[in-house]
Amino acid sequence: MTDTQLLQECEALAERLGIRVSRENLAGGPGGLCTFKGESRFILDYRLDVTSQIELFSREFGRLPIEDIYVVPKLRDQIDTYREVQI
Repeated sequence: MTDTQLLQECEALAERLGIRVSRENLAGGPGGLCTFKGESRFILDYRLDVTSQIELFSREFGRLPIEDIYVVPKLRDQIDTYREVQI
């Protein structure tokens, strides 16, 4: 699985979770998961490269209770790595 495919899986997982993904000019901040006007949003700085976007998605997904949701194995491994770091 390429990084681009992995990023697509991240975006698909966000959609399944009801999280809107957008890319904005965040003046150098990477972004993250937030709630804005009652809506879950994943906002990323539009300048982030693919690898950095995957890392940010994985870190944020690691904070969510997604154990019962199917996630492709490569992405699950990445998320679990960040989840272990946060414990």
